[in-house]
Amino acid sequence: METLLKNLFKVVVIAPLFFTTLTVSLGQSDPLGPLMSVTEFTIKAGHEVQFQEGVKTWKSCYLAEKGEWTWRVWQRQQGEGNVYVLASDMPNWAEMDKTDPVGSNCASLVTAMINPHIEKATNHITRLLPALSMSTPTTDELISVGFYELHASEAHKFIPIIREIAASLTKAEGAPRGYWYSWVTMSPDSPNYHVVNPYKNFAAMDITRNNVWDIYEKEHGKEKRDALQSQFRSTLKNVWTYQYKLNKDMSRPTK
Repeated sequence: METLLKNLFKVVVIAPLFFTTLTVSLGQSDPLGPLMSVTEFTIKAGHEVQFQEGVKTWKSCYLAEKGEWTWRVWQRQQGEGNVYVLASDMPNWAEMDKTDPVGSNCASLVTAMINPHIEKATNHITRLLPALSMSTPTTDELISVGFYELHASEAHKFIPIIREIAASLTKAEGAPRGYWYSWVTMSPDSPNYHVVNPYKNFAAMDITRNNVWDIYEKEHGKEKRDALQSQFRSTLKNVWTYQYKLNKDMSRPTK
């Protein structure tokens, strides 16, 4: 399977990847999850419709050529600018070595119908953390994504804390609530981790759920909750959240 940079947006000028020596504090027995290539596009003001139509035209070409690649396009619902996120799963780094002639057959459409409408594009690679995440992929079309940028001196505490919280959630509810990812490539303003929480629709976000810290306190007591919560807060340099809605017409989540 071809990666997104060598496929739909190969000829888009992408910001360089910034590699770090980020350490994921998982147990030695925890399995490695698949990688995900994520490209964020900021669309020029007034060019949203043209961008959408360009991607749909490229998609039609790619499917007609019987391409195998799958991807999802999410539109950010808040924040500055008009932002779309293109996400594609990769089982391992070796996927970056593969080529896709089908994508090249449709490349002229990218140059003519997509590139002119993009103001900025950045790409990063993230990795799913299965031990902390729901075990089945979501088919929901709305996600809330929480991003966590950590203090370097305290970052090693973060995943053990999340593991404890996930264990309490699993004990109380049968499974974690979302999908945790580590960022394995980063720019200076990137988070270290993010968590994806799926929702059927916006109305589902109105449903009140038990606070995760209250669940932890019910199992372990207030003293331990306060201590763990204090440690958690000490790791955080910056936290932010956005909602994203899947654009089905621009996506191909499955073959």
